[in-house]
Amino acid sequence: MSSVVDDLVPVDLARCDDDVLLASWRELERTRNRLAAMEHRLIAEVERRGLPFTYGARNTAAFVRALLRVHPREAVARVRASAAAAPITTLTGEVVPAPFPVVAAAQAAGTISPRHAQVIVAAVQRLPDVVQVEHGARVEADLVGYATQFDPYQLGTLALRVTTLLDQDGALADVAYRERHRDLTIRQRPDGSASISGEATAELAERLLTVLDALAAPKPSIDGTKDPRTAGQRRHDGLLDALDLVQRAELLPSVAGISATVLLTTTAANWSSGDGVTTTGHGALLPTREAVRIAGGDARTMTIQLDDQGAVVTHTDARRLFTETQRLALIARDGGCTFPGCDTPPAWTQAHHVTDHARGGPTTIANGTLVCGHHHRQHQRQGWRSVINDGRPAWLPPPWLDPQQRPRTNPHVSPG
Repeated sequence: MSSVVDDLVPVDLARCDDDVLLASWRELERTRNRLAAMEHRLIAEVERRGLPFTYGARNTAAFVRALLRVHPREAVARVRASAAAAPITTLTGEVVPAPFPVVAAAQAAGTISPRHAQVIVAAVQRLPDVVQVEHGARVEADLVGYATQFDPYQLGTLALRVTTLLDQDGALADVAYRERHRDLTIRQRPDGSASISGEATAELAERLLTVLDALAAPKPSIDGTKDPRTAGQRRHDGLLDALDLVQRAELLPSVAGISATVLLTTTAANWSSGDGVTTTGHGALLPTREAVRIAGGDARTMTIQLDDQGAVVTHTDARRLFTETQRLALIARDGGCTFPGCDTPPAWTQAHHVTDHARGGPTTIANGTLVCGHHHRQHQRQGWRSVINDGRPAWLPPPWLDPQQRPRTNPHVSPG
């Protein structure tokens, strides 16, 4: 089999036409796949001779690890694959066919990869014994056929459909298992950030993915600058936007008689200067500048300012959200996110105070504009500033983008 590699190594690939190049690559992949079948036979023969015991290894996987210097999990996977696809020769010389003969034949021919074989074997083994006896061989053959057309990921989806149709009780058992083991853990750090982990049911996963489809898409490019966020960062921001929409709808149940409210506590001096730290309702300590930014958002937020003795100096009005009537007026005027180049529709926007509410800006139509969650959070960091220009919302770009900082509007959503 090394002859294929020997033939390819000295070839100047730059001189090959497309057909020769791709044919060579496919042949190399076929050879790679056939090597797995050869290794299955080697492992089976090593076990037949008892070499792991002879050389003091704990088991065959440990012997493979020591001999070939592979990762422990890789060694276990190779031994497991051999057990499924290699014929076994007993001590008496009798040859027992491979448990998965169609998989073994396809690997020997190089038409499927080890990963394909792993997906097929796992699918058949998931079937209950009674179903496996009756339908296992057909499932194996069908999936090997699919494996010649689809990659292992796509094959896994097909395999799940096939096995679910044959074992619907098992699928229902999986649903019950996921329901019993559903979990969400939020481990908050002293700085207020947190790590999130858990197990989602199919319903939660589908609902969350549906929401993120709408809220986590990349934002349109501005002056050729693409959305710099990674996919994970967009999903994070999309979930934050969804929570903001839920809280803004004021449909959440009260907690100890109080509507769900983000509580921020600091001294009056810190709030006016942006220095020091602010304590959240859950005890996290945030830089005050970050707390001021959060308070300027569209969630229900109440800020308590204390003096040096801890007495309340002043507090903001938690009812600073724009009313339904005001939002309808903003929708009629703005038509969606007003940030230049953004096409977020009104239903996914937040009402933004042009002069921050945290800085005394009133909750009025004249001081409001619609903006999506991403631009609501990021515009200050990017150097943009919102203004009202001739009664209409506009945005002043940062000096590096426009030294003259001429007001920009969003022609995609603003009428007129």
